[in-house]
Amino acid sequence: MRRRIRQWMIRLYGKDLFFGNMTSEERKQKRYEKRKREREEKARLVCGKAFEDVFEFDKMWDAGESCCEGVNWKTSTINFKSVLLTQTDSLQERVLNGTYESGGFKHFKTVEHGKERDINSLVIQDRSVQKCYCDEIMTEAYSRSFIYDNSASLPGKGMDMTLKRLVEFLHHHYRLFGLEGGIYQFDFHGYFASIPHDKAKERLKKHILDPKLQEIGCQLIDDFIELGGVEHDPDNPRGVGLGSQVSQNIALDYASPIDHYIKDKLGVHGYARYMDDGYVISDSLEFLKGLHNTLVELSNEMGIELNEKKCKITPFKNHSFKFLKMRVRLEPTGKVIIKLSRNSIKAIRRKLKIFRGWVDEGKMSAEDVFTSYQSWRSHAARCDSYKTVHDMDLYFISLFEQELAEWDKKFKCTLDARWNYEIGWFYFTSPKEYEAKMEELDRTRYERYMNGFIPLVDRWDYRIKNRSKSAEAFDLLREIRETFYDKEDEECIN
Repeated sequence: MRRRIRQWMIRLYGKDLFFGNMTSEERKQKRYEKRKREREEKARLVCGKAFEDVFEFDKMWDAGESCCEGVNWKTSTINFKSVLLTQTDSLQERVLNGTYESGGFKHFKTVEHGKERDINSLVIQDRSVQKCYCDEIMTEAYSRSFIYDNSASLPGKGMDMTLKRLVEFLHHHYRLFGLEGGIYQFDFHGYFASIPHDKAKERLKKHILDPKLQEIGCQLIDDFIELGGVEHDPDNPRGVGLGSQVSQNIALDYASPIDHYIKDKLGVHGYARYMDDGYVISDSLEFLKGLHNTLVELSNEMGIELNEKKCKITPFKNHSFKFLKMRVRLEPTGKVIIKLSRNSIKAIRRKLKIFRGWVDEGKMSAEDVFTSYQSWRSHAARCDSYKTVHDMDLYFISLFEQELAEWDKKFKCTLDARWNYEIGWFYFTSPKEYEAKMEELDRTRYERYMNGFIPLVDRWDYRIKNRSKSAEAFDLLREIRETFYDKEDEECIN
């Protein structure tokens, strides 16, 4: 065993390094050179992809199909899918011979929690080209230099991971310092719209090595200006807009020097950034105040600026802080409590009222409402807000009770739900409410039977044995059963 370990160490570090014929500084330098060679080799494999390999026909076909997912109801998507083969061939030919040009942006506004955002959406043909470029080279090349806790819009990461890491950082801080210190939160003012194009291109050329891929990447950045994707100063073009996969990658990467400054140079453990929102956890409030001044200088050098209104330091003692539309608090016991913010609750209630009117007017389908609400519930499920979600479920069901009764799918809800073959899924808050609903249904069945409807007796037998606890309901079901059998016997005799 020792011999095998010895041989393995020699292969890994070299004979001179293993046998100790070098000084500690020389060994350190050798290890550094080895890691550098490994990084360079990996960079050649990831960042050194050829232009023709990135825009292969199969890869562009897959990118086109992926762009259609979730928007198959759109007329433009239907038209694109109907000629996907010829469209992919035409796009590939134009990209490879250098004649490809974007078709422009569709501009619209959206309101999120009272904040208006300008969205610039590409036509589906251009989205397929950008998706192929991002999936095959850009995302992988950029993410090599990201810190682990840069987690927005990346495969395998997202909001769930961000909240999980925040809880881990808070627990780690509590074990070492208790409630001493606090958290510093920062936000960039107009982050997407303020990224300078010249510096964004420099960083793109640093990550992607192929000249042709660099050229098309720079073209995609210039399109935001040339096609009216953002408002700009002719002398200082800046801004990448929202609604593009390319802009997401650029935004993730552009603030990366700040990430490495805090993590590598300052050695801060509790740090993470979710696009333009970041936080730093420390046991010293003075350190956090000094860090704010440093970040102001760094951001100004990079051509972006901090939003002073949203940059704040919150002590852990007797205070909570807001992050990603959630209210977070570190308890004296070390437990981390995450609640939904009041603005989020108010926003979903207003939205549901509007949706109710749209459904009545025929502007929106009930299934789209259910999907939207389930999306909000998935977000709320990340928090310690069971009662809030429960109350919201009651409010939602009160608005869309009829549509839910007609729906043939299981609806995720904090309320108890049962399936009935006549009315489908229905919801109740207590066993008493369930029994009352069943008794009402039994009476309805009896009235229908007296009017000539033949009931399903076997299901009633099951209910007599397993469900009915009410004497009245039991007697009613037995009466229906006996009456049905008497009628059946008379028909057989006659």
